[in-house]
Formats: sequence, structure tokens, C-alpha cells
Amino acid sequence: MSHPLNLDAWRQEIREFLAAELPPEHAFNTEFDDAPDQWRIAVEFSRKVAAQGWIGLTWPTEYGGGGRPISELLVLLEEFAAADAPMVNSVGVFLVAGTLLVGGTEEQKHRLLPEISQMTTLWAEGLTEPEAGSDLGSLRTTAVREGEGWVIDGQKAYTSWGPMSDMLFVAARTASDPSPSGSISIFCVDLKAEGVTLHPMRNFGGGIQSTTYLDHVRVGPEALIGEVGKGWGYIMKAFYASGGVEPIYAQQEARLRRLVSHCRTTRGPQGLLIEQTRVIDGLAELARMVQGQRLLAYEHIGNTMAGRMTPYEGGVLPVLAKEWEPLFAQVFDEVLGQSSQLTAGTEHAPLGGAPEAWYRQSFANHAGGTPQVKRMVLATRGLGLPR
Repeated sequence: MSHPLNLDAWRQEIREFLAAELPPEHAFNTEFDDAPDQWRIAVEFSRKVAAQGWIGLTWPTEYGGGGRPISELLVLLEEFAAADAPMVNSVGVFLVAGTLLVGGTEEQKHRLLPEISQMTTLWAEGLTEPEAGSDLGSLRTTAVREGEGWVIDGQKAYTSWGPMSDMLFVAARTASDPSPSGSISIFCVDLKAEGVTLHPMRNFGGGIQSTTYLDHVRVGPEALIGEVGKGWGYIMKAFYASGGVEPIYAQQEARLRRLVSHCRTTRGPQGLLIEQTRVIDGLAELARMVQGQRLLAYEHIGNTMAGRMTPYEGGVLPVLAKEWEPLFAQVFDEVLGQSSQLTAGTEHAPLGGAPEAWYRQSFANHAGGTPQVKRMVLATRGLGLPR
């Protein structure tokens, strides 16, 4: 049942929770700061959020969700992004839950969704492969029936948070048909199962992503989510079923506010930075990128609430967000000047050296498909253009 609430009051409730439960030293991005102590802090914080009933905010209440409107989820995600709240299990909350909501059996929904909403089971993603990249339809991992269960063989790449997770969301080919629409199925695989091997590697942004090997991994019939061969459709709908958008713009706006404050109090050879035309132009460009993304997000949420789904289904915002994230970091650094390249702990590094890390991390925009692939999807499925 929906829980009607004034959005301004809801936003204030979230901010009060963050002020009480998230000390400044505990604000960080778990994707790039996953040391054991930091991960422990992130899990503890995430479970406090779960205790509030805010995980799965829009899911039906019978599955452990909140039954709240999607507009409230957007406000929640905006405030958490702006605060750099160290949330874990985004794969479970969005991809896995979305897949279960559109394709899972009633038994699977009742069994698996509460474990996600309570943050007792953490999920990693097993989609991307070395030879397939963002082209999920070309995956080579196979699942072959054996008795009542399945045997899975293959290799996955860029598994974020694999060593810290419990379960792996695996897309595997269950038919030889080259078309992905009827040949891909989704499985739940225990990361501690025999035959699962993780090879962690540190990426350019500072986080860990693993190569995951699945060597003759046996799973029971209950591991198959939904129906055989329906995985492609489940994944395409999953993110929309779980609700919301990823408000990168809210995080960028918080960083922009820090930059403006820095420019108001920092002097260069030509005086205060905030008084220089070059700096003003850069700040205006950053603000334009923030507001452009926000308007697209609000348009998508508004259309969703009104039932006005377009062929694009919110696909324009992810493209711009992925392309503008490195551009935002680049313009941000141009405003600061050459000192933006100084790392944390270095004397005279502006904003504590954070901009140098933000620049490196801004290129980690391949999750969910590169912007180039998303543009092709928009062209073919949104505009009906030929491949």
C-alpha cells in the first residue's frame, strides 16, 4: 500500500537520517573504496537503511518492499548520492530484484526479495564476458541440463564486489540459437559453490573487479529464475521494474557546491578564482550538465508515474550520464587548474586531493553497457533505424 508523503518532508527525513547515521569520515563510494574496514562500515550503514524499510522502497509489500511511489525513490537516491552514502548490494537491489519482479516465480520472490531488502544476502553481477563486452547477446557461458538441475561453464569479467558477495547473478546460454531473445536464461549461483573461482584485480579507479570462472558448477532447478530462455527479456526490463534512475547528477551537484566554495575563498595570480571569466564559464558549464540530467530524470519518472512509457524507456539519461561523467570531471579540473592533478595527502592539493580520484573514477562508465552500445540500442529500438 502506498505511503503518501510530501516530498519536501520526505527529503528532510532522509537528510536527518544521514546526519545522524553517516559521519563525514564514513562518506565514500564503495565502488572505489572497498578496504575491509571500509566495507564493514558500508555494510553496517546499509543495514541501518534496511531497518528503516528503505531498501526496495517501491516493491510490493508482500515481498518485503515498501509499496511507495517511484518519486519517493528518486528523492532517496538523490540524497544518498549527494551524501556519498556507502550503500552496498546495488546489484541485488536493482538488477536481481528487477529480474525477480518481472520474471521470478512467486516462491522465488517470497524467498529472495526479503533477503535483499534486509541486506542479509549480497549479490554480484555475472553478465559481461571477455569476448562479449557490452554485447550481452554474444555471451558464451552455457548452462546444460543434468537431471533436474543444471551445469554451468563459462567466464565472466568485471565482477564488482565479488569477494564480498554471497550470490552471483549469472546469464548463461541454454540453447544454441544465436538470437539472444530465446536462448539466454538467468541463474542464481552461490559464490562459494564448487567450481566458482574469483581472480580479483584492481582497476584504474581504485576499486576491485574480478574475473569469475565457472567450471562445471552444478546448481539445482530452483537456481533458474523464471522460465528457460526468457533471460534476455528479464534483463531488458529489470532496471525499470525495480524503479528509479541512477542520479549521478546529485553527486556531481554536491561536488560543484564544494568547488564553488573553494573558488570563493581561493586566490590565484589574477585574484579570487570566482571573479575570473574562465572559472565562471566552467562553473556554468558544470551547472548546465547537472540540470540537464536532472530534467531528464524527472521527465522519465513523470512519464513512468503517468503511464506514458516511450520506446526509449529512460534510455537517453544513461547515455548522457555516461558521456558527461568524464566531461564533468574534465571541466571540474580545468576550473581548478594544474593542481587538480595532485593526489590526496599531497601538499596544496585542492579539496583534499579528491578531484584527482574523481577524474580517474569518471571513466568507469561501462557498467550496464557503454554509451556507444546504448546509442545503438536507442537508434534501433527507439527510432527503428536499421542496424
